[in-house]
Amino acid sequence: MKGKFMIVVPRSISPVNTIPRIHMPLGAITVLSQAEKEGYEVKLLDTSICEVDEYNVDEYFERNSKVKQFDGKDFWVTGLDDEEIISRIEEFNPDVIGISCCTVVDREDTKHLINLIKERCPEKNIYLGGYEIDKNYENILRKDAIERDRIDNIDCISLGLGQVYVGDILRYLMGESEEIPKGIAYRTDDGYNVSGEKEYNINDYALPDYALVEKINVSGRDKPLDVYSFLGNTHAGDIRVLAKSKDRISYFPLFTSYGCGNSCTFCDADKKLQRYSFDNVKKMIEKYEELYGIDYIDFMDNNFAGGNRESRKICFEILDYIGKKGYPIGFSNGLTFESMMRNDFELLKKFHEYGNVAHLAFPCENANDRVLKMIQKPHNLEMINKTLKQAKKLLPYTNKEAFFIGGFPETFGKPAETPKEVMTTVYAIEKMIDNGYLDQAIFLTLSPVTAVYRKQWEEKNPDMSFVNCLFSKGTDIWPYDSKILEQAREKVKEINARNKSKVTRNLYLSKEDEEER
Repeated sequence: MKGKFMIVVPRSISPVNTIPRIHMPLGAITVLSQAEKEGYEVKLLDTSICEVDEYNVDEYFERNSKVKQFDGKDFWVTGLDDEEIISRIEEFNPDVIGISCCTVVDREDTKHLINLIKERCPEKNIYLGGYEIDKNYENILRKDAIERDRIDNIDCISLGLGQVYVGDILRYLMGESEEIPKGIAYRTDDGYNVSGEKEYNINDYALPDYALVEKINVSGRDKPLDVYSFLGNTHAGDIRVLAKSKDRISYFPLFTSYGCGNSCTFCDADKKLQRYSFDNVKKMIEKYEELYGIDYIDFMDNNFAGGNRESRKICFEILDYIGKKGYPIGFSNGLTFESMMRNDFELLKKFHEYGNVAHLAFPCENANDRVLKMIQKPHNLEMINKTLKQAKKLLPYTNKEAFFIGGFPETFGKPAETPKEVMTTVYAIEKMIDNGYLDQAIFLTLSPVTAVYRKQWEEKNPDMSFVNCLFSKGTDIWPYDSKILEQAREKVKEINARNKSKVTRNLYLSKEDEEER
């Protein structure tokens, strides 16, 4: 082995009594898998995961969450305590530590962990990466960065797709090479520098090694569950509702591509959409099946949202393979109305043919054409209605959920979304549910986490924590009373309740639901 490499994932932060979303860190796993392929000994330390077995999961989150205040508000920080984290790092004794910071809310614990590790293990080389860091590295490295943004005690920042650059970064930080690697940003005497990019094809790099995650043995199962499936805290909520199972199930979050071809204002995904080949997707499915079995596959990426020939060929090959295997599947992300409508609703007809789609999340985002155009969505209200009508006809047994966002401020010189437009979205949701087009809707207020909106938030709230950039009830940049957005959210909850929907994002079932199932 060339040396040891550990990736540390920060603890989970959520408002008190709000169950945190603890997902499999697929980005970190893929980076570790590439390092492993290049001869390094690797380990994943997800600090949001505490010791767990099948007899203590029901109280897991409350037992392992500590209350901490940000901006005078109480939040849960769920996971290991500082001493446990240091103990596990010292036990593995890595030569290099990577810190994976994927969302804006991760920024708080990421900074804390870096300072903690450097204080307790000063000899360790530390580099920083992840989606959130890739998009905001300048604010972290600038000499005049404000205290909230600045992160010290790091050797460099990994930019772009981590697995492309990890080998060169490790060789550099372990002293095997003196050449500054591509794909990093780093501090200099004058400020900071960026070393450049590589051309790459994701199919040339390691596939995720799902064996790197913790496994939990469960009575009555021939194979263990990965810890994320066991906790049942998936992107879609309580997945047992969709799988119609009383037992804990093996939930496989599958990425078949990287990046996105769209340019929506509230998402900063890399625009260089790259797709895994069908053969590589098949290998990922087979590997996960071998380790844990598969009870449900959730498509998490944007491959199916593509409309070009290459994307659709791969997508239909994947659907055909999965359909023949009989896996129940869902789409928590990655569909667009353009992709669903193309070729006279060919994709929805394929879903109907295979009969295995348990869940579809429709990316409606808003119900006002003016707002949809302003935020650069590639669809309009007419496309939404036509698609939902077809889905009702072709997929009567599929759980149909839609996302809507309210509270857009002035965007590219266009006026902010008005309170009237917010209520138009609420009325549209009510109509869609009453007409049976949707089983439930999720109304979100804009989180100003992307480049288009983040600057507005930062200028208005220079001292506010990153936690509240995501979790504030209002956007803090919407020019109207945020109570309007809260009222809209509550109204949508009432509409869902009236429809008696099994809202998939509820982590736990009610007693009535448990008895019914």
